[in-house]
Amino acid sequence: MVLRRELGSAFGVLLASVSSLACTDDGPSGEAWETVASSTASSSDDGSSTEAADGDETTGETTEGPLDDTGSTGDPMEPEPEPEPDGPVRYPAGQTHSPITPYVANHLHDIVEQGDGFDDVFMKIGASSTVSSNTLHCFVDDPIELGANDHLQSSLDFFLAGDAAGTTPFDRETEAARVGHHAGWAISGDPSPIEIERTAISPALALVHWGTNDMGWGQTYGDALNYFHDNMTVMLDGLIEQGVVPIVFGITRRGDLSSAQRWVQAWNTALRGIAQSRQVPFVDMYHAIDPLPGNGLAGDGLHLEAYPGGACVLDEMGLQHGYNIRNLIALEVLDRTVQVLIDDEPGIDPPMEPLAGTGTSRDPWVIESLPFNDVRSTATQGESMVDVYEPCDDADESGPELWYRFEVEKTTAIRALVLDEDGTDIDLHLVDDSATGQGCIARGNHRIETTVEPGSYHFALDTWVDDGVPLTGEFVFVVVECDPGDPAC
Repeated sequence: MVLRRELGSAFGVLLASVSSLACTDDGPSGEAWETVASSTASSSDDGSSTEAADGDETTGETTEGPLDDTGSTGDPMEPEPEPEPDGPVRYPAGQTHSPITPYVANHLHDIVEQGDGFDDVFMKIGASSTVSSNTLHCFVDDPIELGANDHLQSSLDFFLAGDAAGTTPFDRETEAARVGHHAGWAISGDPSPIEIERTAISPALALVHWGTNDMGWGQTYGDALNYFHDNMTVMLDGLIEQGVVPIVFGITRRGDLSSAQRWVQAWNTALRGIAQSRQVPFVDMYHAIDPLPGNGLAGDGLHLEAYPGGACVLDEMGLQHGYNIRNLIALEVLDRTVQVLIDDEPGIDPPMEPLAGTGTSRDPWVIESLPFNDVRSTATQGESMVDVYEPCDDADESGPELWYRFEVEKTTAIRALVLDEDGTDIDLHLVDDSATGQGCIARGNHRIETTVEPGSYHFALDTWVDDGVPLTGEFVFVVVECDPGDPAC
């Protein structure tokens, strides 16, 4: 699995195809973040339109002695074995924080060692929700009540002591967030807003929250997600190359537009996959906030609302409100990074079991439940068994393909997506139980939206061949169940 795209530099000239997506505000001058051209900018799978929205090493001799039933000599001087790093880890749905395993912990150490090391400053990157004074600012001047979360006090104090150009990182007015803007804006300009902020405060972490406004930057929500994937991977790669650990936040309910709400789960599952592809922390805000009264939203159905007694009151009453939960989970993820990068915890969480299967047509990976995301690369994995899926299309798919099996127990409306990077072209095929090209039921360059009856199905993610050249590379694969009444499925 590719953890980080190799960039000649984290910054460079923004290509015109992505620049055209940015806001028309005049940006600052200087260097710009390097980005990629979207291979999907000129096409839409369905042609519809969307609306824009706002451990230390121990030395010395070991005393030998009788073994106990665990195999230990029982000698108190015997060093504890260090846990072995596991490998790139899956990020599961249904939990607020992605796992920090020994592998992820080592990876985060590797990132900060590329910069100035870990310190007590983080930067904020996002739109109106990030700009809001209800987000983190209240930890400086407003009433604070940690309630049952007083174990977070030491990490709160740690970052309150941080010097973010004369203030704390909590109440710093960041240059990398602006109301109504989207991820493409943050990496555009010369220098970009992110680079201006990074230069000003030299952070070790970046709290990255995009997606809500980005949903409107395409002919369809699906097209917008392709552009968003391009911008986010460039953004994360640039931060990582500069020694800054990105922490990716998901989006919350779209109570303002039912058409947008139908896509929120797909966007959040894709965001989780993007974070997984770089093995950096992901925070599922929807999972944490949506169960609240009114889904934690203000009257506009878009932004969060705060407890009248203060957004940093984290007791039982306060935690019935959207911004209060957001502040809690932000403080939690900051604490998790402190445990790993300051306290040298070798890992906080166990990894998930790997997917069953090996990804071949004979032994496909098993999609055990929805929503589902996975990250793979046909540059390093796959077989070239199927060249064409004739019932669906005559495109040359003679590059490597990877296979997934999906058991359907009841009639289910699904949305499946594949997101790939510039120079990569992975196409998506829904195939029957035969796991052959002749069994193709539906095909999409980036997505399939359909309803399937009970039975066994396969997804073949196959590499398109352009003039004899297989366009192999990394992809994020997403499958979600469509919301009831979604006309696309």
